Amino acid sequence: MQDNSILSKNISPLKIAIGLGIIQVIVIFLSQYISDNPRIAWEVAFTFLLLFSIVNCMFSLNSKDPNKFWIQSIIAFVLFSGIGGLIAWQVSGTSIYDLKSLKIMYVIFTFIFLVLMTIIRTMRKIIELAQKHDSRLNEFKR
Repeated sequence: MQDNSILSKNISPLKIAIGLGIIQVIVIFLSQYISDNPRIAWEVAFTFLLLFSIVNCMFSLNSKDPNKFWIQSIIAFVLFSGIGGLIAWQVSGTSIYDLKSLKIMYVIFTFIFLVLMTIIRTMRKIIELAQKHDSRLNEFKR
């Protein structure tokens, strides 16, 4: 039986970043019509940055080459956060340095991303090790 779930696909982090980036740009531009607050563009950028982190970690479980996926994930995260920040800056007209409480968000979300990726990678290693030992145990029983 074939698994047709989207989570079973092997999707590159760069493709995830491009897909979510397009949606992010649309939402950032629409956000200026929803609220007059210049922070809304930055809040949307941070929301999508966290969404990228979670979606990327979910797809990392099914990657064929975890090392390659790890490097691509970090590159995609840096590009996604940088481009999202530049667009939020242009749309809001407010620099991140002018928004006192939001300055630290990039550091926090980067830390969250790295922790999530490390947890997922460790879980994957543990599962692979358990499957290896399980197969050895099954061969021993025969």
